[in-house]
Amino acid sequence: MKTKFEIPALSLLKDPKFYLENFCKIKTKKPGLNPFILNEAQKDLYNTLKNYCRIIILKARQIGFSTAVTGWMYHNTITTPGITTALIGYNSDMTTELLDKVKTFYRTTPDELKPTIHYNSKYEISFPKLESKILVLPSTENVGKGYTIHNCLLTELSSWEKAEEKMMVLEASVPIDGKIVVESTPHGQGNLYHRMWMNDNNSYIKKEYGWWWHYSETDIDIIRKRMNDPRRFAQEYGLEFLSSGRNVFDTDIIGIQRGNVLNIGDTTEDNTVVKEMFGGLTVYKLPRQDGIYCVGADVAEGVSGGDYSVAIIFDRKTGEEVAFFRGYLPPDIFAERLNIWGRFFNNALMVVEINNHGLTTLTVLKQRIYPSLYFRPAKFEGLSSQSGDKMGWKTTQITRPLLIDDFAQAVRDNQLKLHSKKLLDEMSVFVYDDNGNMSPQGGFHDDTIFAAGIAFQGFKVLYHSKLQQLDYRRHMPRSFVY
Repeated sequence: MKTKFEIPALSLLKDPKFYLENFCKIKTKKPGLNPFILNEAQKDLYNTLKNYCRIIILKARQIGFSTAVTGWMYHNTITTPGITTALIGYNSDMTTELLDKVKTFYRTTPDELKPTIHYNSKYEISFPKLESKILVLPSTENVGKGYTIHNCLLTELSSWEKAEEKMMVLEASVPIDGKIVVESTPHGQGNLYHRMWMNDNNSYIKKEYGWWWHYSETDIDIIRKRMNDPRRFAQEYGLEFLSSGRNVFDTDIIGIQRGNVLNIGDTTEDNTVVKEMFGGLTVYKLPRQDGIYCVGADVAEGVSGGDYSVAIIFDRKTGEEVAFFRGYLPPDIFAERLNIWGRFFNNALMVVEINNHGLTTLTVLKQRIYPSLYFRPAKFEGLSSQSGDKMGWKTTQITRPLLIDDFAQAVRDNQLKLHSKKLLDEMSVFVYDDNGNMSPQGGFHDDTIFAAGIAFQGFKVLYHSKLQQLDYRRHMPRSFVY
């Protein structure tokens, strides 16, 4: 005798987790269809979906995010009138898989809860009584064009061709309060997905789900041995974006340094609250009375969309980064800020790159009678490092590799402690090309690297301890009035 189905309370039916776990089934590695019980990573994602409309996910393989997001959006579509959902696969196989997930959710739902369904095409499933529909589409050139989309899933964006053009269309198709979920494993550096992940100001909430969310140590050891490819494992399970060239900076060291990253509002180990001061300078550590500091300044024209003007300040005694600025400022205004920042940090040694616009910055600093300006060595090719009579750092074919190599070695030898995420992000995409030249991968800057490297060059002319020189006052006649 068939048991009568009791329809739960409306509040429960509106809960996607309750609905999917109790009324829908999925295909898993186990034979047949199984209840859709959310794992911990999927539960965390659902909590994020409650509060945010733009989410980008960096994930390890086989954690189940395409299933989880498809389920959430399916539930939203069948419980909310007038919803259009677009599930977009990066190829035809993924499109077929997404469509099969939707059909399986519907097919395994009790008849009493099934909405009326209509298939308009192999890519569209509509629910006429709700005036809602689900589009399951491949990532073709005009994907999403002409639609108003309320929920949009983009799978494996890192593998899309012409991703920029397609993303522009899709983002324009989704209202501000609509949902866009981008999920992908890392697949190289410089593509749109990588740039979106690295961008802190694109309104997307970033969620990382590495293997540790889903796999045990035993399971992952088996997977690692079977793959027998450390780089591929790092990419597909360890969430590492692999470069197409050879990295200039040691990626393991960058990973360790990321543990030192500080953001505005964080509290340091000495109870300093990181804050923005003096017109945009992020201060990680306040100056100590006996502190010796060095400023590296990479100067740009100050036009939005171009290169950035960057200032990085290091503590010469400890090698710790104590302050950071990156923004668009005209060279003369940048000089005024540098004058304030440098004086605040005990008249820090000011090392300004004088290529192009840096001459203007240096000239203004001289006009302000800044007390501690850097004089570059007379001959870089010589054995000595005597200072010359010319102010500022000049980047040339000779000094460029010297600057980068010195900075890379200092980071590798743990002489520096870095707090700026922007600096570490740039270091992670700075590579050797086929000709052995060092440059950032497509779409990224290297301004913060050069500012840090220029500051480190200042270390060579700053003695970090108290000078043990002769105190002439102890040897002058006491009876004479000076």
